[in-house]
Amino acid sequence: MSMLAQSRRAAMAEGQKFINDVISSLAAGQHLLSVRVETESGRVLPARVLVDVAGPELCGIVSVEPSQMEAFATVLGAGMQSFGSTVTVVLRSSPEHGRTKGWIKSDWDSELRVSKAPVYC
Repeated sequence: MSMLAQSRRAAMAEGQKFINDVISSLAAGQHLLSVRVETESGRVLPARVLVDVAGPELCGIVSVEPSQMEAFATVLGAGMQSFGSTVTVVLRSSPEHGRTKGWIKSDWDSELRVSKAPVYC
């Protein structure tokens, strides 16, 4: 396996861990996860994934578009692994839940932290 493929897989795995934690806390309805990574050189990498969580009548089944999930996890993971990158993640839930939550990782941080201020992607 090439170094590029290994790096991409590692980034995707790191992003997927975050996504799994967030998804496990979601209520039924539609939720939009957005990520924006700004690299040290100023390049901006955006990604989004729409997460649909079924209600209890369907055992809380989660559905997502696999290509969106892979892109989101890869962009998020790459941003987390890159020192000097700024990462912003925003969760917007369907209007009936009225929930918006944000996480940020500044230039030299190694982890995302919950933002107390409004966050936009």
